[in-house]
Amino acid sequence: MSEISEAELLEKVIIGSIPEGYSVDWTEGIRSIDSLGENIAAFATSGGGWLIIGLADGRPPTVNGIDDEQKVITAVGTALRSCDPIPSVSNPQFVIKENKKIAIYRITGLGGNVCSYKDVPYERIQDSAKKMTQNQLKQILMSKNVLTWEQRPSPANRDDIDRSELGFYLQKVNERNPLNPQTEDNFLRNNKALTEDDSHLTNLGTIVLTNQPSDFLPQCKIQMVRFKGGQPIDRVAAILLSQNARRLIDSCVNFLKLNLPVRERYSGTDRFEEPVIPEMALREIVVNMIVHRDYSDPQESLIRIFDDRVEFQNPGAPTQEVLMKILNQGIPTHRNQWIYNFLRPVHKAEAAGQGIPIVKREMNRVGLQPPEITVLSNIFHLALRFLERKPETLLDVILLYGREKKAVSTSDVMRIYNISRPTAIYILNELVGKGFAEHRGFRKKSKYYFK
Repeated sequence: MSEISEAELLEKVIIGSIPEGYSVDWTEGIRSIDSLGENIAAFATSGGGWLIIGLADGRPPTVNGIDDEQKVITAVGTALRSCDPIPSVSNPQFVIKENKKIAIYRITGLGGNVCSYKDVPYERIQDSAKKMTQNQLKQILMSKNVLTWEQRPSPANRDDIDRSELGFYLQKVNERNPLNPQTEDNFLRNNKALTEDDSHLTNLGTIVLTNQPSDFLPQCKIQMVRFKGGQPIDRVAAILLSQNARRLIDSCVNFLKLNLPVRERYSGTDRFEEPVIPEMALREIVVNMIVHRDYSDPQESLIRIFDDRVEFQNPGAPTQEVLMKILNQGIPTHRNQWIYNFLRPVHKAEAAGQGIPIVKREMNRVGLQPPEITVLSNIFHLALRFLERKPETLLDVILLYGREKKAVSTSDVMRIYNISRPTAIYILNELVGKGFAEHRGFRKKSKYYFK
């Protein structure tokens, strides 16, 4: 259609020989600038097309015309300024039809790259502009070897680096490989913390090395709130955190530990207090919030503590297929692989794919329910409840009994639950195998010590 003139195009549209579709769209007017912007972005992503202003929907369309050329030019210009990148758009051609003026724009495609309108990527599907999913966008960027979000330049420059934080990472990395120590420049470049021309930090470098990343990337923060009761009504404490990734993890975990109920634990004659939810589970979830967050989504990351549960809400939900692979098979997947790589050497991230299994294991270890996971649109929601799991099997019952008594013998279990010695030994040994207890001693003097 590139050879056709605007007048010829309009004539064919009006008589119905060119329908509204992949490369042609029309609108009655300019009342919705967002609609104009979405259509422009969709055409730019999908190879280009024609946008006609002044036709009402119909088969064939009705000629309505426009009232003011300058208003059309201003509206289209406003829409274009919200596109990223701004595509090449022709000057408007105003064609007279039925004594009414019609505006026609030609939008040039971006050669396979993606165009967003107000930070939302669009593509042309049949006769409509459709939002692209994160998976579609990721596949296109990967196929064209376009920089990931982590590797794109941020507003921060090298002077914005927290020198103490950089020194910490350098020390850790060089301790792991003392025979081939890295210089500061090599470390920053090898870990994608600097742009290729060294002029700016990448988004990754901003997240892990600046003192307050939200100064440059507003979405890099976590809101934490402690509520009284079970509903998000009465706030007891709240904090909005924006720190480099390593310190952010520690600050979130500390806030959780301060605001969660505690349980008692004994080691010999020593008494300890620890959060009702194991710290390892809390830390793993916070790490996952940072590593798996969709930083292109302006929605905030949120942690809410109630009297009976703690909820973690994070932009960046996986597809149902990917979620099942994570939950059932522990298959590793990272939205932000370079952030994960950065945190791994300093032991702030567990082995790939083990986050949710670790949380499940830790909750089970202390007799709590497994995490409740919900995916809604692009939001990943995880809840951990404090209420102890109701015993469902004899093994569960004996586990709770062992934890209460701290140490039990086979005879104790046989007497209280009226079971045979082989059955009692089998269940107790199964609890040992699951890591809940330790068997010490021999024969009649042996006991099972519960953790």
